[in-house]
Amino acid sequence: MARPRTIMQTLRDILRLTMQLGLSGNQAQRSLGISRGTVQDCVKRAHAAGLTWASVSSITDEELEELLYPRLASSSAIEIPDFDWAKVHRELKRKGVTLRLLWEEVFSSDKKCLSYSQFCRRYRIWLETRDVVMRQEYKGGEKLFVDYAGQTVRITDRETGEVTSAEIFIATFGASNYSFFEAFESQELRHWLTAHIHALRFFGGVPTFVVPDNLKSAVTDACRWGRVLNRSYQRLAEYYGFGILPARPYKPRDKSKVEKAVQHVEQRALAKLRDFTFFSLDELNQQLVVLRDELNQEPFQKLPGSRCSWFESIDKPALLALPELEFESEEWKLSVQVPKDYHLELSSHYYSVPYKLVGDQVDLRYTAHIVEALHNGTRVASHVRNWAAGQKTTAPEHLAPTHAFYHGLTPDWFIKKAALIGPNTKAAVEFLLNAKPHPQLNYDQCFGLVKSLKTKYGDEELELACGHALRLGAVGYRVIRNILEAGVRSLPEQMSLRLGNIQHPNIRGPEYFH
Repeated sequence: MARPRTIMQTLRDILRLTMQLGLSGNQAQRSLGISRGTVQDCVKRAHAAGLTWASVSSITDEELEELLYPRLASSSAIEIPDFDWAKVHRELKRKGVTLRLLWEEVFSSDKKCLSYSQFCRRYRIWLETRDVVMRQEYKGGEKLFVDYAGQTVRITDRETGEVTSAEIFIATFGASNYSFFEAFESQELRHWLTAHIHALRFFGGVPTFVVPDNLKSAVTDACRWGRVLNRSYQRLAEYYGFGILPARPYKPRDKSKVEKAVQHVEQRALAKLRDFTFFSLDELNQQLVVLRDELNQEPFQKLPGSRCSWFESIDKPALLALPELEFESEEWKLSVQVPKDYHLELSSHYYSVPYKLVGDQVDLRYTAHIVEALHNGTRVASHVRNWAAGQKTTAPEHLAPTHAFYHGLTPDWFIKKAALIGPNTKAAVEFLLNAKPHPQLNYDQCFGLVKSLKTKYGDEELELACGHALRLGAVGYRVIRNILEAGVRSLPEQMSLRLGNIQHPNIRGPEYFH
């Protein structure tokens, strides 16, 4: 098995420095940045083989390897497959296990076998041929990598002194490395979606794919071959027209671009803010905008241009157009069972759905402005978002027939109904509606007058009873009902006594308290 080109090039560099340029072993070691033992071993083998720089420069890598390592070169094709290097590789992943320990366990007792340095070389040769990494080639506008920085920034409340941590969202293109970053309150779904919206606005277009990590705001269930995307995240992708390609779990190379971008942002931007004190998220983001522009316009070290110039020439022309309106950040409550009163709770407010769905399960989709209920994927209710705790928002068409009647009652409705009976009844109803701070608190009594007592005793009897109650100054459903039950026509037309003066054996007189 031939040695990798990088190893053979290092051997040639050692021989060129020592043989052609006449450097010492120490000087060659410092120049190449390798170990002194490697230099000494190479020079010793070259002298043993009788090599000169002229002969070294005229032969191939395979020939040079055979001259420097004749025993290994002739037997490597047989020996390397015979040894279980995969087991060595697995063992090295265990805590505390080193190559020296594995060599001592296998070869130290047998002096005819591989030395420790040879053992290490063989393992590196095997590793370079097995640990193949697919080189990622990115087309313009194809992939946008997104993640959060591992480093957060402290925000201090100016009034209370409370300190919170802001999360830094980062998005970078694979082709140009052009990056967007912004601070948000948390990694929660609403901030995750908003971060994407802001990033797409910044780039001025939509990539073909977005590559996130497997955080819960993006992927609700992840395995190697199948992932369940967060529903709101999926809807955002459908709205803008990009695909979502989550990185494989425990495969950082799938998102190496954003990992490198995270490192750049932390080193070239966040590190500059280490001694700053920020009192608001807006204040922090103002500084990040400046640092973001500096980072994107900074010239590449090994390539012409900058992230910004590469983005303008490579990524931007390939981006899809943004929709006219931005996506409204949304959240979901899934599989919510409809209770008997067919009102679903959200942030301590209650929203109605059709009464026929009682006992069924619906999904709630909500934003800062609207609340929708979906049953089997079909929207069955839509309300304007209401933040009043403990109150209800009810659509008339959702009510059961018996409830719909009560829901439509108003003070004017009661007054009109009472006026049809007579002026006394109308006056009694108006008295009840005005007796409490809110008319609704006496709706039950008014309804009892204009419906229940009217039906049982008739308009004429009810009108007389209301007249008696008004003269008594004790208007109420129970009082009027008692008058009707006692026989309204047997009572004198003019009653001078008020209910407060009625004599009864169970009522104590004022003298009781003296």
